[in-house]
Amino acid sequence: MWDTIVSYGTDGLLYAAAVILCAVGLVGCVLPFPGHLFVLGACICAGLAHGEPYPSWWMWGILVVLMALGMIVDTLCSMAGAKKFGGSKAAMWGVIPGVIIGAFFAPIGLFVGPFLGAFLAEVVIMRRELGKSTVSGVGATLGYLAGVLSRSAVAIVMLLFFFIFMW
Repeated sequence: MWDTIVSYGTDGLLYAAAVILCAVGLVGCVLPFPGHLFVLGACICAGLAHGEPYPSWWMWGILVVLMALGMIVDTLCSMAGAKKFGGSKAAMWGVIPGVIIGAFFAPIGLFVGPFLGAFLAEVVIMRRELGKSTVSGVGATLGYLAGVLSRSAVAIVMLLFFFIFMW
């Protein structure tokens, strides 16, 4: 009887951890931290809690590939947005603190923050004129938003794939 109680308690903790990791991972699709890694962690916790039969190795391999793909696509979107509008590497790096600070002023801050981060990086670090810095800030923001959409799509695909093949 004690084994059954411990088993249910452990499963409950693993499911709770899966829900928390999933929520953090989905928030990570908007903020600049590796949300896909947290979504993968949520899948692992849910898989362990689910018990027998364990998911196959190919399923875990596909989830890891999707996680890596999400991170690569995110980086490419941000870089392409800044580059397309003439932004420098400083503008791309300026988006990160802009998003972090902007998150405290969500939801508007998630749009204004990346713009201001890229804009200020262009003006202060690269010493560009205001017009070019503004265009660069718009490009970096559009790239960031494209990255958010791609990260979110990949995270949702990961979760759907896991739950379809798990249950």
